Amino acid sequence: MSAPASLRYWRIALLVVFLLVPIANYLPIVLDISQDRFTNGTETRIDAAGYAFSIWGVIFLGMILFAAFQFRTPRHTVHLVRAIRFLVVAGLASIAFVPISFGANYLWGAVDLLWHLVALLGAYVALRAHVREVGPPAYGWTWFAPSMYLGWISAATVISTALALQQVGVTFAPPTEVAVATGLVVVLTLLGIYLGLRRDGIYAFTVAWALVGVAVEQQDAALISWAASAGAMCLVILGGAGLLSRRDFFYAT
Repeated sequence: MSAPASLRYWRIALLVVFLLVPIANYLPIVLDISQDRFTNGTETRIDAAGYAFSIWGVIFLGMILFAAFQFRTPRHTVHLVRAIRFLVVAGLASIAFVPISFGANYLWGAVDLLWHLVALLGAYVALRAHVREVGPPAYGWTWFAPSMYLGWISAATVISTALALQQVGVTFAPPTEVAVATGLVVVLTLLGIYLGLRRDGIYAFTVAWALVGVAVEQQDAALISWAASAGAMCLVILGGAGLLSRRDFFYAT
């Protein structure tokens, strides 16, 4: 069955957007243009170590692969078209973040991350609906990218929101700040466990990566560091168990 014209156009849009995303994000680095990222400037008790953000390279490459292989996918549904539309919107959010990062306006950064999160949730729900309708998709291994993207944005949204609250003057006493940050770590862990149990080990591993970054960065706050370490360990064990059973690891394969 040939793809409808609307799907062909959206496939092209998806590939073009995610070819532009790494160019937009890395060009300022190549040109040595100063950028304020989440790892710089204001600090919060939910910050992750800088090296954790290297996962963006894997996400960008994965999304290019996902977009490219969509042209070879023979089966399509309205859910797949909807997912591709949402992913285009998420890619545009990534491009829009670049000019935001030139300044230290964390409020706009939080808005952009929420834009990311809503779009990726929409895409994720639609992708899973597509799989329920047609079964494991062709080139399902490339579907790791949307799951990894969503997992990282889930964690980054928490960091960004904490920065935005500081910018608008919302502060807590140090013990309260540690307690709130620990609670957010627990929430992230529970999200990872929930989707890990629903056959998404990629999401679980991605959140585990974020939690390791938090644990390393927050070593001076034992409660946060231990909670993040324990959460990461739980998610790695959960994802590893799914990987060993293969069938339970990832919904798209």
